[in-house]
Amino acid sequence: MDIEGAKRGDSVSRSCQGQERTGPSFLSVYENRMVLVLAAAGGVAALDAQAVFYLMPFIADEFSLSGGEVGFIGSAVLIGWALGGLVIARASDRAGVRLPFLIGAFLCFALLSGLSAAAVGFFSLLIARLLIGVAEGPVIPVKQALVICESTPSRRALNMGIVQNFGAQLIGSLLAPIALVALAEAAGWRWAFLTAGLPGLLIAILIWRVLREPPRAAAADKAEVSGDRWQDLVANRNIVLCALIALAAVGWFFILLTFLPLYLTRDLHVSASVMSVIMGVIGLAGVTSSLIVPYFADRFGRRMAIIAFSALGLLAPVGVLLAGSSMITVVLVLVCGCQMLGIFPLLMGTVPQESTSPANGATASSLVIAVAQIGGGAAGPMAAGWLAEQSGNSAALVLSGILAVCALTLAPFLTESRPGHGGALPTA
Repeated sequence: MDIEGAKRGDSVSRSCQGQERTGPSFLSVYENRMVLVLAAAGGVAALDAQAVFYLMPFIADEFSLSGGEVGFIGSAVLIGWALGGLVIARASDRAGVRLPFLIGAFLCFALLSGLSAAAVGFFSLLIARLLIGVAEGPVIPVKQALVICESTPSRRALNMGIVQNFGAQLIGSLLAPIALVALAEAAGWRWAFLTAGLPGLLIAILIWRVLREPPRAAAADKAEVSGDRWQDLVANRNIVLCALIALAAVGWFFILLTFLPLYLTRDLHVSASVMSVIMGVIGLAGVTSSLIVPYFADRFGRRMAIIAFSALGLLAPVGVLLAGSSMITVVLVLVCGCQMLGIFPLLMGTVPQESTSPANGATASSLVIAVAQIGGGAAGPMAAGWLAEQSGNSAALVLSGILAVCALTLAPFLTESRPGHGGALPTA
């Protein structure tokens, strides 16, 4: 066993470990309050970030967008997200504080939400989504750094899964497509964008009032922050593998998110309201996956969970294409296949942060997220947009399936990072 890897993997538990807590009620336990607030925060961030995908049929018709332009707009928020996350998460690690950066992120994207509503064409909407992405970039890495410090080891993956995926999928993927499409049909897509950004102000207030700075973030962790330089993180085997698998997984998801609405409305000729309900099914799968997959990972290991649910992800795009006009079959394959969403918190939060020192947790997560968002979330829809122009929207869904296979192929090479199982291998 790699001794240094074991030391590095156990350092999270030593320097930033939640204790088993008891209390008279669920909300009297700080760990539970933190998870609820940060899960809601993830939902609000996803609501604003994903709004453009659900509103794309309305926007594409008004602006006469090509498939390639649709892909570029879908990618803009992810490029901004990657860049903002890298810079701001690293600043958070160096400063040794989390809450000011998290509160600032929600205030900024709430104030910037009106830019999308004010867009007059392709380029103005592209710039608006890019800026929104920069504002939202630090949300996932910084809040996951908070969670890993305050979680009991036996609940770590579950807490991180709930914080990253439960709220994001419940609000951003299940409720958002139904509510935003209904609002767009009633009042126009611009009003839908305005509505999507307002809850960010409430979340900023909740974070300020409810959460606390991790006690060791400002002291012990600050002394460690130089322990992992960029080149050390890039040489870390698990972080590199997480980045590559996340690239494939994010590409799988965002291609599905971008082109499934167009495939349903333009190829299968379903109504916008039916499309919104079907897209909401992805959110339902995301909600259940945020509980099932991390629970599986806490019991059977991170590596096994990523392998198993990457395999299941292939069912979503391939099943939709094989289902034809049977909407019941489409719903069933999406519910099953989109359980793959549950591996995202493992790839972007749990495994990278268990594989490096706590002081560099946000940076490690932001590095994985940046690779995933630019390579999978941005380049993926762009490539899929080109394929859609050449061969139709179904070709984009085929590419989504290929990326699920890529994730499955890489997953077995991960080193297990679950506490008590040797830690993660720190270098390649």
